[in-house]
Order: sequence, then structure tokens, then C-alpha cells
Amino acid sequence: MKRAVLAGAACAALALCVVGAGVRPAFDARALGAFVRGVFPPDLSPPFLQVVGLAVARTLGIAVAGTALSVLGGLPLGILATPSLFRRGPLLAGERPGPLSALLAGTSLAARALLRFLRAVPDLVWALLFVVGFGLGPLPGALALGVSSAGILGRVYADLFEGVPPGPVVALHAAGASRMQVFAAAVWPQAAPSVAAYTLYSFECCVRAAAVLGFVGAGGIGGEINLSMRLFEYGQVLTLLLAFVVLVLLTDTASRRLRGRFQRNAVHGSGLLRGAVEGGVARRTPAVLWLVVAALAFQQAGFLGIAAPGLLGHFGRFARQLFPPDLSTAFLASLVEPLWQTVSISVVGTAIGIGLGGVLALPATATLLLDPRDVPGPVGRAARLLAYSASRLVLALLRSIPELVWVLLCILAVGLGPFAGALALGLHTAGVLGKLYAETLEEVPDGPVEELRAAGATRPQRLLWAMWPQAREMLLGYTLLRWETNLRVSTVVGLVGGGGLGLALYNNVQLGFYPRAATLVLLIYLLVSVTDWLSDRLRKPVASAEAPPASAMELISAASGNPAAP
Repeated sequence: MKRAVLAGAACAALALCVVGAGVRPAFDARALGAFVRGVFPPDLSPPFLQVVGLAVARTLGIAVAGTALSVLGGLPLGILATPSLFRRGPLLAGERPGPLSALLAGTSLAARALLRFLRAVPDLVWALLFVVGFGLGPLPGALALGVSSAGILGRVYADLFEGVPPGPVVALHAAGASRMQVFAAAVWPQAAPSVAAYTLYSFECCVRAAAVLGFVGAGGIGGEINLSMRLFEYGQVLTLLLAFVVLVLLTDTASRRLRGRFQRNAVHGSGLLRGAVEGGVARRTPAVLWLVVAALAFQQAGFLGIAAPGLLGHFGRFARQLFPPDLSTAFLASLVEPLWQTVSISVVGTAIGIGLGGVLALPATATLLLDPRDVPGPVGRAARLLAYSASRLVLALLRSIPELVWVLLCILAVGLGPFAGALALGLHTAGVLGKLYAETLEEVPDGPVEELRAAGATRPQRLLWAMWPQAREMLLGYTLLRWETNLRVSTVVGLVGGGGLGLALYNNVQLGFYPRAATLVLLIYLLVSVTDWLSDRLRKPVASAEAPPASAMELISAASGNPAAP
């Protein structure tokens, strides 16, 4: 009875979200056909390839500069937010509570709250605000990535610092060492390899994010894609998308190799600093190289122009206009509809992703499709190998194209509005969840599956009675985490015409109603925070069930949709 009530409530909620997302069966087949005909062949003319090369270089510059800024901001905030350094650890070691201890504990809690705010506001929202404050160009993109990623990295760093073996930390506290001495001697040496690995993973995410910040005027490949779409130069769009996919794959490959080296060196101390203590020229040359790369990245990101006369003053005036936020009853009442649209976009998009991703995951599961004992004859095996390869390729394509690019494409098919945003989220989510579903089904223990095979069960029977029961909890956890991510994305799809709070924010910024824009930013923060809390509550039963544990890196990969995640 309880399950029936929950199922009925879920169906009713989904029906309301379908209405809120403006779902309709009408598609503009002629516009879609014109787009498909226009993308082939891609534009490979030398002048445009030069534009693509500059856009790629600028995107990399934004990503490198944004990552560097996020480390500079996230590391001190992560240290401050570590309970074992500023709250629980000193008290356990016998430190008497006093005004200084209370002040440091309060500062630690404030740092954790600031990190929560920085990461809850999407990077595109930060980019939009910085574009208004600093003007068009790559500088706002690098600043937006630095602020948003600092919130993520700071939280990750704090968790890593808190998770080190506590023995050396407590011993140094008890011996009277200062907090920074405890950090330098006990916390950092144990956490440094993981810090380096997560920083590299953050750089991968920054490359993907930098590619779409151009949709709000922050430079990079996204700006060129947006311009080509508006000029109906679809061949250029395909060239830019191919360049983006190649850039992401190369970045992922290089980052995975470096992460592997840091993790293998963990037993030898800090993998991050290992290269700095190994021999003369071989030590100095990489340092010089990295300094040159960083200098070029900051130059490409436009930091040379930050000292332009009046620029910082202009940003200060814009920041002052954001306060106080507009909390009038009339304006707050006007936000009910875009808020409903935003939630509806995330729910409908996730539902589309679950359905399409689940369908594609079945032929993409090697243990279901490629077992030679199930398909006699070379023709049958070749057909199933083709279906497996095609489904994997489709999933990779769906998740490789950023959500905002999907929004532009979906606008061609269904027009402006929340339905385009929901459809775009659904297509990207299908690629992410389809991959996760297939890999989860492949990794279930073989015992129950083989027992059913020996009893003569068919493939569908083995899927329903052996694979699904073992994978169900993990699949539900991934789905909830993806919905949480989709709600963040649904707050910004309106920046390119996908409806919801993003559209309201964009309109108010364009019209100069900055106090209203500040209210919308706070509303987005509250919405994301409530969703995080709700998702955590829903995932607790999943985490307590007997299911294969997911690593933190896998969970972050699920949330970000990394096409080449480990």
C-alpha cells in the first residue's frame, strides 16, 4: 500500500512537471532537416580553422587560469574549513575553550558556509555577473571558474584533510604544535597525492565549463558556437564541436595519466612535490615550463587588461548596485512561475534521461550482449558487436555535447521555452546515465547470473532476477545524484532560451535591474541547497544498503557527466 501511494505521488508530481516544462508533441521537422543538411560538410577552410585554433587556445587559457585561481582560493578556505584543525581536533587534544578557540571555530564554520555558497551558484551565473562587471571577453570566464571551482575544491580539500589518519594530527595537537604546524607536518604529507589528483580532475571539469561560458559573453569555443548558430553557419558549428570533443578527450587522457602517477606515488609521500626533489636540470626545466604555460594561460584569459583604467571601479559600482536585493512582494510573486519551470525542467529532463539512457544501456552492456554462449554463429556475434559499438558511440556523443549546446539545437526543433531546456537536459543525461547504468550492470557479481544461466534462464530473465536486484541501489544513487546536478543546470538553461530562472536572471541583468538579479542569485542558491539536502536524505537508504560502494571520484564523475571518467 505504501509503495502504491509513493508511486501515485511520483506520477502526479511528474505530471505537474510535464505541464510546467511545457512539453508538447510538435516538432519543427523542416528546421531540423535544414540543420542536419547544413552541418555537412564541416567548415575546414584555413581562415575558419585559424578562428577555431584561437578559440581552443583561449578556452585552455580560461581553464588553466580558472583552475589556478580556484586552487589559490580553495586551498586556504579548505584548510580553514577542516574540523580537525580548527574545531574538533584541538579540543580532543585537551585545548581549553576560550575566546580565540571560539573565534577560530566560528571562522571555520564561516569558511564552510562560504564554500557552500560559491559552489551552489552555477559558474554560468558567476560568468554573467562578471561579464556585466568587467565586460565581454575571457577574463569574466576565468574569474567565474575560479570562484565556482574554489567552492568545489575547497570542500573536497577540507574532506581530504579531515580524512587523513588522525593519530599524527592528535599527537601534534597534544604536543602543543600550532594549527599550521599540525597541517604542514601531519595533514599535508598524507593528503597531498589526493589533493593533486582532485585538482587535475577539477581542471578537466574546467575545460568543459570554459567551453560553454562563451554563451554569456565570456569567450572561448562557446562564444564561437553561439555566434555560428545565430548566423546559421551549421558547418562551423560541427567543426567547433569536433574541436571541443578532441580537446576534452586529450585533456582527460593527459589528466588521467598524471593522476595515476600521483596516486602511485602516494606511498612515497607527496606525489605533488615529488618532481621538485629529483635532480638538477630535470627538476628546474619542468618548473620553468609550467611557469611559461601559466603565464600564457593568464594572458589568453585576458588578465593583462584587468589593470585598464576604471575597470575595477566599474566592477565596484556594479557590485554595489546588487545590494540590497529586491524582496518586494510583487517581485517575489512573479518568480513562482520561473521557479516552477526550473524544477519542472530538471524533473522532466531527468525522466527523459532515465528512459532513453536505460534503453541505450541494455545493448551497451557487454555481459548482456557479447557473451558468446548466448549467440551461436559468427553472423549473430557480428550483429551484436555492431549494436554494442553503436550504442556506446551514441551514449558518448550524447554526453560529449554540453547541455547549453543541446539547448540551442533543441530550440530549432521545439522553439524557445522550458521544453527545449528539458529536452536538452534529457539528451545529455541519457548519455551520462546510460554509461553509468551499463557499467554498473557489467560489474555485478557473476554468481547469481551464472546460476540462472545454468537453470536455462534467458537473457531478460537473468537481467530481471539476477543483475537488476544487485545493481538497483547503485543505479538509484546515480540517478538521484544526476537529478541534483540537473537542477543546477536547469537554473541556467534560460540564459540561451531554455526558460526558468535563468531566463528571468538574464532579462533582469540585460535591463539593468541588478537588485532583482541579486534576488534571483539568492533564490538559485537556496534552491540548490534545498535540493542537496533532499538528495542526501534520499541517498542515505541507498548508502546503507548492501551495494557496491562508489568512490568519491566516481560520484563526481556521475554528477559532471565526464565522458572519459575513470
